[in-house]
Amino acid sequence: MTTVTKGQHTDSPSNKPRSRGIRASQQKLRTAQLAAGFKSQAEVVDKIQQIEGLKKAPRSLVSRVFRGESVDPLSIERVAKALDVQAWALYLDSAEVEHQSSNDAPENDEPHGSHANQGLLSPGTQPTQMQTPTNGEIQKAPQAEPSLDQPLSVEEHSVDDSHSDGNNGPSQPSAPEQAHQAQQKNKRMPFLVVTLIVLLGVLVIDRFWPMDNANSSGSTLAGIVDIDNKVVAVMPIKGRRGADITRSIEQLLAGPTELIVGSSALHAGVQSPQELLRSKKADLVISGELIEIGRYIAVRLFLSRDEDMQQVWSGVFSKSSSQQYLELQLKNGLNTLLTKRPIADIADWYSLQRFLNGMQHFEGERSEQVILRAMADFQRVISSAPDLVHGYAGMCAALVEQNLQTSDKNNLEEASKYCSAGLEIEPNSVFIQNALGNLARVKGDYLIANAHFEQALHADPNDVTALQKMAESQMRIFLKSRDPELFSQILSQLEHAAELEPNNWKIPYTQGRAHYFKGDQLGAIDYFSQAAELSVNYQTLNNLGALEFCVGDLQNAKAHYQQALTLKPKHTVLLSNIAVLHFYLGENQQALDIFEPQIKLITEEGGPGLYQLWSNVADVYRTQGHIKKALQAYRNAMSELDREVSQGEANVMQKASRLAMYILVTELSPELQTEPLLASLKEQAEALNAAADPVSLHQLALSWLHLGDEDKARHYRDKLRAICPGFAASPDFNALEQKTWGPQRET
Repeated sequence: MTTVTKGQHTDSPSNKPRSRGIRASQQKLRTAQLAAGFKSQAEVVDKIQQIEGLKKAPRSLVSRVFRGESVDPLSIERVAKALDVQAWALYLDSAEVEHQSSNDAPENDEPHGSHANQGLLSPGTQPTQMQTPTNGEIQKAPQAEPSLDQPLSVEEHSVDDSHSDGNNGPSQPSAPEQAHQAQQKNKRMPFLVVTLIVLLGVLVIDRFWPMDNANSSGSTLAGIVDIDNKVVAVMPIKGRRGADITRSIEQLLAGPTELIVGSSALHAGVQSPQELLRSKKADLVISGELIEIGRYIAVRLFLSRDEDMQQVWSGVFSKSSSQQYLELQLKNGLNTLLTKRPIADIADWYSLQRFLNGMQHFEGERSEQVILRAMADFQRVISSAPDLVHGYAGMCAALVEQNLQTSDKNNLEEASKYCSAGLEIEPNSVFIQNALGNLARVKGDYLIANAHFEQALHADPNDVTALQKMAESQMRIFLKSRDPELFSQILSQLEHAAELEPNNWKIPYTQGRAHYFKGDQLGAIDYFSQAAELSVNYQTLNNLGALEFCVGDLQNAKAHYQQALTLKPKHTVLLSNIAVLHFYLGENQQALDIFEPQIKLITEEGGPGLYQLWSNVADVYRTQGHIKKALQAYRNAMSELDREVSQGEANVMQKASRLAMYILVTELSPELQTEPLLASLKEQAEALNAAADPVSLHQLALSWLHLGDEDKARHYRDKLRAICPGFAASPDFNALEQKTWGPQRET
C-alpha cells in the first residue's frame, strides 16, 4: 500500500476551484520573484514557457499559484523552477495558514458567491474546511478572493457584553453612535466598490483568459487510460540507471501498444512530451525524472496525453539493483495502465526523497548525532506519508543502530514496533525485510535474520545491504561451527557485493572482519586498508590499528590509533585499545591513566560499559598486585558480558573470555577454590579446544596458564603467535618463558 499524492484532479472551466492540493505562500513567492529579478508575474509566465517550450503561455497556472490557491505540487514545481528555487521553499507553512485564517471571515451575514454553504463565521471562529496535504502542512480550503496584498475589511458582528441589557439582548446604539456608524460606513463604501470591481475583473479574466490546462503538468487524466493500439512514445530518462529504466518501460508497454523497443533513442533531442504530442508522433508519452541521493535513486514517471501531464508512479531503487528488481517495481507501478484501472496510490515524491536523505546518513560512520538526524527524516516521512512503508523501515533500522551505540534494550523494542507496522503495509519491501533482518541479527537470532535477508535477496539479488548484513550474521554462526563451506559462502557474498558497489567502504570492512575471524590477519589488514582508503573514519582506522597491533606492527598501530583519536577523542573502545598498547609495552601507569577516568565516568553516570574495558583494566590491576580492584573489575566485566549475551547464545569468543575471567577470579579468591569447581572450569576449557580466532586463543592460553597446565598454555600461545604475534606478546605470557607466574599480593 502506498500514499496518494494529493492535488490530483480534473481541471476545467466548469470545475475551476481546487479543493485539494498544496498552496504556495504569496509572501515567499514575492520574495523569490524579486530575488530572481522578475518585476511581474508576466515575466515568470514567459520564463516557464521558455523552459518548457510551450506553445501557449501558462498564465492561468501562474495566476493560481500566486493567488495561493490549492494546486497540484507539480504546478508549484514549475513556478519554482522558473524562480530558481526548491518547490518546498514556496509552500505555505502553518503559521501563515493561521494568520490567513484570522483574516478570512466573510463580510456579510448572508453567504454569497464562493462562500455559500459555509455558514456565518464569528470573529473567533476558524474556517470549517481544513485539509492536510502530503507535506504535513495544514491547508485551508480555497475561497474566491481578490488578488490583493491586503485582506478585505471585515465587519464585526460580535456582541459587546458591556452593552447588554439583561435578557433583552444587545442595547440599541444612541443617536450619535448611529450617526458615527453611518459616517464610517459611507467612508468605507468607495473602498468596497473598488474591491468588488477588482474582484469581478479577476474572475472575468480568469474565466475567459485562454486556459493553459493543456500545458498544466499538474492535471490529472480523468478515468481509465486506454492504451490499446495507441502510439506510445517513451522519452529517455537521464541519470544513473536511466537507460535500464527506459528499456524496462519500453518492454512492458510493447505488447499492448504500438511501441518499438529502443525507439526512445529517437527522442533524445526532444525537449518536452508536448513537442511529440503536437507533432502527432504519439498519442501518449511516458517521461520521467530521476534523482540520485547517496547509494539510491528516486524515480517518478509521467503520462502525457492531449498535452496534459500526470504523475503515474514513483519509487526508489538502489543504484546497484538488479534488472529483475527494476522491472518488477516498474511493472507494479505501471500495472494500472496495463490493466486499465484508474490511476491511484502514488507514493509521495517528497516523502521518498526525505527517506533517502535519512538513508544517506547510514552510508558514513555511525554516531549518535547522525542517527538522530536520520530519525528526524524518517519521522517526517511517517508524518507526511503514514501509509508509506519506507518511514517505518527507516525508523526500525535507526533504532537498531541506536541500540548498538547505547546498549539500551528499549531501542530494540521500539524498533520492533516500527518494523511490525511497516510489515503490515508492504511485507515484500526489501527495506522492511532488511530492517527486520538486522533487528534479529542484533538480538542474536541469526537464523531468523538470515531468513529475512534471503527474502530481500529473492526480490533483488543485487541488494548490497542484504548481502553485507547477511555476511555479518553468518559470521556469528561461523564462529560457533567453523564450517569452511559457510566461510566460502560468506566470502562469495561479499565479493559479489564488492563488484556491485566497489566504492562502498563497508564491504572491504566486512571482508576484513571475516578474514580476522578466520585467523587470516594479513588478509584482514589488506581489506581494512582498502576500507580506510575509501573512508577515513574511526571504524576503519581503529580496526586497521587493531590488526597491525595483532601482527606486532606496533608503530603503525599507534599511528592509526592516534589518527582515529583525532576523529573520536573520547571514544571508549579506541581509548581502551591505546591503553592496552601501553600495557603490552609495560607502561602500566600510562594504561591506568587512560582506563581509570573511563571507569569513573561509567560508575558516575551509571550507564552500560564494555566488558572488554572492565576486563582490560582488571588485567592491569592484577599485574600490579591490586587484588581487590582487580576482583571488582572482573566481576563488573562478567556482569556486563552476561548482559550483552542475554538475548542469545554466547559465541566462542565470549565463552572463552568469560571462562578466563572466572578462572582468574577463582585464583584471586582462595576461599572459592574447590575440586569440583576447578574440574568444571577445566572441562569448559577442554570444550573450547576447537577455537581458532585470536581472542579465543589468547583467553584459552591465559586460562590454562592459571589452571596450572603450562604445556596446554604454550600450545594455545603458539597457535596465537602463528596468526597474531602481537597478541602473543602479552605480559601474561612472560611467565611461560621465566617458569614463574602468579600475582604478588598487595600488603
